[in-house]
Amino acid sequence: MRVLVATIASLMLVGFIILMARIWGLGQTFQEYKTPFFDGQTPYVSVKTHTLAKMAEAIDARPDVIIWADVRISANRIPFILPPSRDVEFLNAKMEEQKANPTAQIMAGSKLSNYSWEQINEFYKSTPALKELYEKFPKTRFILNVVDNVTDADAIVANAIQDYKPNDRTLIQSDTTLITSAIKSLQPTWLYGTGKPDLMRLMSMDSLWILPSTQFKGDVFVAPFKMMNRPAFNDDVIAEMRRRHKKIFLVVENEEEFKRAMEIKADGLIANDISQITTWLGQTPAK
Repeated sequence: MRVLVATIASLMLVGFIILMARIWGLGQTFQEYKTPFFDGQTPYVSVKTHTLAKMAEAIDARPDVIIWADVRISANRIPFILPPSRDVEFLNAKMEEQKANPTAQIMAGSKLSNYSWEQINEFYKSTPALKELYEKFPKTRFILNVVDNVTDADAIVANAIQDYKPNDRTLIQSDTTLITSAIKSLQPTWLYGTGKPDLMRLMSMDSLWILPSTQFKGDVFVAPFKMMNRPAFNDDVIAEMRRRHKKIFLVVENEEEFKRAMEIKADGLIANDISQITTWLGQTPAK
């Protein structure tokens, strides 16, 4: 009997704590962050591209497009653009070279960040350095998805583009929270997005009914529809982001996700192909 009473009392205490946390969270007020990055009509359109030619093509098709670029870092501290899915080509080639020349020191490691920019650029000839994006497209906005978690990644990225007026046209995205936090300490005026740890925490806190009191330091909610074959967000998370005046950018992989994003009234759409997203938008009136 005592065990039952103690259990009930414990559950009531936990319930009270959860209720107080939720009430406290709902009592918080938030201000909308104004920035030139969000000038123009919505939905904002972003496209994932990784060569200067593809970026130019997207900008020609839609001058206000936001370019999403996966930022990598070489062994000699040069940030460049390449999606992680392309790494295997380079590493396999190096492995074959090593097998053909067993006495030579060719394989520097199993990660692209173990190799110099010169070696990488020789293999991926159309791969641009990060600074080339800002230099060639001085009026374009960028979402920089920093992939490689290497020493001083924050300073390497910030220093590479500091001379190209990045303040009003840069949104930093990374699945490594440490990178995002470090860059933000150097460049607080840039915008910051959402990593996988943020998405997992928001969904977990929602399941515990304390989403309103959950800390979220990002300026923009950036999410795919699926993460590890599970929903990356739900209606409660979207509503909470709206309450906090956060812009919502959703990655749309197919037409079904595009339609759902439009139903949600996402502020931004991130697609893989500019012609595809333009087709989907069709005659949808801009807000």
